Amino acid sequence: MPMRFIDLKIFFPAQILFAPHRDAVELNSEEQLSFFNRLIELFSKSGKCDRLAQPHPFGILAAFPEGSKHCDFGTYIVDLENQDEKQIFEKFHPKYQKAITHSQKHNAEIKIGKDTLSDFYMLYEATMNKAGMHKDSFEYFNSLYNYLGSNRVCCGVVYDQGKPVSGIIVIYTRYSAFLTHAGTFGDSKLYGAAKLLNYEMMKYLKKNGVKKYDFVGVRLKNSNPELEGIFRFKKGFGGELKEGYLWKTDILPYKAKAYDWLARLKPGNKKTLDIIDQINL
Repeated sequence: MPMRFIDLKIFFPAQILFAPHRDAVELNSEEQLSFFNRLIELFSKSGKCDRLAQPHPFGILAAFPEGSKHCDFGTYIVDLENQDEKQIFEKFHPKYQKAITHSQKHNAEIKIGKDTLSDFYMLYEATMNKAGMHKDSFEYFNSLYNYLGSNRVCCGVVYDQGKPVSGIIVIYTRYSAFLTHAGTFGDSKLYGAAKLLNYEMMKYLKKNGVKKYDFVGVRLKNSNPELEGIFRFKKGFGGELKEGYLWKTDILPYKAKAYDWLARLKPGNKKTLDIIDQINL
């Protein structure tokens, strides 16, 4: 199971990045629960991890340990391996098919590659600013390309008469592609631009041997109307809904509480809520 370990000098949290697996197959819920309980016991004895933070949203887990804070979470996954391009398209919602055809007829231009990164970031930054949400830096995306390479990171943008109107970033291996970031301008006649871009990205990745296209996260039992549009957008591509959990726990609760208290005293420090806390408010 891949994990991220963070050294904060006086506090040592870690983050699960993906579900535990055997021979490229995720463990079932019973096996995962046993794995997590043994992991927590190991960290409790070793003292090398003080907290298990919320997993990355693409790290949906099939079980959660007793006493952990958790929430229901899911994602929509399109099967690229066992479908041809036509079959993938035919599973899209009819309105998506119409929107994609409309954008194609109106000469939408799709570009895929690192040379679109600046245009993607302009779209992404504007989208995050409008939503009032945290945004990653341009340097972060550039470092993805530098460290992982163009055969593991893919940026795509759709243009309307040379103007960028929608962009996405995916991180991928042959196992799966993960759509981690996106941005869109609304003032274009290409109302199907984002849908067309995702379809073209699926076709591109399929040709490169990628087996799945993961839209990375939907909040099940969502009560936030602002997120409902995102849920519907991902659902419309006809993927299979994978359901599971995100969870977190403090290995050393007293040390974790002391660290949180000290962090709140730091000038200018604002506590940010993770997905688990947002859903459980």
